Amino acid sequence: MDKRFLAAFIDPAPFRLLGRSLYPWCLKYRVRLMAFDSPLVTGSRAITPADLIFACQVCAEEPLGDIGWKDELRIMRMTRNPARFEIMLNSFSGYILVQDWPKFWEQTKKSSGGGKGLPWPLSIVANLIANGIDEKRAWEMPECQAIWLNSALAISKGADVAIMSPEEEAFMAEEEAKDAAAAASNPAKETP
Repeated sequence: MDKRFLAAFIDPAPFRLLGRSLYPWCLKYRVRLMAFDSPLVTGSRAITPADLIFACQVCAEEPLGDIGWKDELRIMRMTRNPARFEIMLNSFSGYILVQDWPKFWEQTKKSSGGGKGLPWPLSIVANLIANGIDEKRAWEMPECQAIWLNSALAISKGADVAIMSPEEEAFMAEEEAKDAAAAASNPAKETP
C-alpha cells in the first residue's frame, strides 16, 4: 500500500510555528494565501520573514496584517540569521504535507481545472462537494486528503488519471540515475 496514502489519512498532529498553533493545512489556506499573492504558494518572488509570519497568521486564523512587537522581534531574528529563517521555512514546508500527495503519471496534454480555466483548488472542492462532502469539510480537510479523495473520485468516474506507485517511482528514479551516470561517463556527448 502506498505510504503516502496512509500518511495522508493520519490526521496531522497539532503544529506550532512562530508562536502560533496552526490548523491543518487545507485548500482554504492555500486559496487565501494565493489571494494575497503569497510567495509561499505562488513562487512569485523571494520569500521574506514577514511573508512567513503572515502565512502563519492565516493558518492560525488570526486577524491579518497586525503584527505586534513579538512578531517584529521574530522578523528581525530571522532576517539576521538566514539559517534560522531557512529552518522556519522548512518547518512550514513540512507542515503543508505535499510529500503525502499521490504522485501522478504525467499526461501528454497538460490541463488544469479540466481545461476550462477553473482554478485547481476550486475544481477539487467542487468535485468533493458534488460527491456529498460538506462544503466546510471540503475546504478544511487536510489538503493531502482532499487531493487523494479527489483523485479517487475522478478515477471512479473514468477520468484519465493514473497514480504512480512507490515501486514505479523508485524504478523511474533508478532509471534516471542510470541515464545521468551514463551521460556523465560519455565525454563524446559533452557540448563545447
